Amino acid sequence: MLSKIHISKNLARLVCLALAAVFIVSGVAKIMNFQETISYFLTFRMAGYFAALLFSSLLVSFEITLGIALLAEKNPAKPLLVCAGVMVVFTVYQLAMVLFPATFTKTCPCFSPSVDITSINWLPFFRNVLLLALSIVCYFYYRRNRQTT
Repeated sequence: MLSKIHISKNLARLVCLALAAVFIVSGVAKIMNFQETISYFLTFRMAGYFAALLFSSLLVSFEITLGIALLAEKNPAKPLLVCAGVMVVFTVYQLAMVLFPATFTKTCPCFSPSVDITSINWLPFFRNVLLLALSIVCYFYYRRNRQTT
């Protein structure tokens, strides 16, 4: 019984590390391609360059902060709940990109420079679904084991 708890705790911590890595790498990639990130959000016809700059800056800051929170918390239930909410938004957005490809012309500079969308790609959607599921399962693990961690 004790070894099962120990394995579950290590696995949950590993999931938190993976989720943190995703958010930190995504935030750093957006910083490295910051002009592309701003241009990407300008394609949504926001209120102009300043709005796209502000949104890009806030998104990068949020992603990196969430990644650090997932790493820093001993019991990361709250950051995992936020992570799940963010992943819901990203998953719905990714689904819209797949279902309405004519509306979206470029990919998000989340993990690499933005490129023109040439065809429907379900892989990012399934990646987001997997990350959402992992964050939800891990959240419930930490919430259930609040006193023991």
